[in-house]
Amino acid sequence: MSNPKIDTIFKKAKETLTENDKVKGLIAEVKTKVDKLNTDSEERSTFIYQLQVIVRMVRAHINGSYRAFSATTLLTLVFGLVYFITPVDLIPDFIPALGLTDDISLVYFIFKSMADDIARFRVWEEANA
Repeated sequence: MSNPKIDTIFKKAKETLTENDKVKGLIAEVKTKVDKLNTDSEERSTFIYQLQVIVRMVRAHINGSYRAFSATTLLTLVFGLVYFITPVDLIPDFIPALGLTDDISLVYFIFKSMADDIARFRVWEEANA
């Protein structure tokens, strides 16, 4: 059973990956939205940190400096970013106190399910800083 909203976001993620300029535009949109978030809780601060790591992973891949993860991993990372910037996701972001709950949950899930890829990226990132 599929969800039309999720299917649309997945399709947009796949389309985004067809051109580096689209990925760069996505990253810019994520940065704009992150800059508007309050870091008034540990949960939000962790969420912003995780988003920033995902952005750095995607950016490193598209600029060719880091290619150690699969196409599936890249698509999953971009899906998470597209989901974050989509104004009408499962719980719309304008709903106070609940709006980011699904975004936070999805990014947390991506972070946990890709822990090995993320750990390898962080080691590479620190070695190349």
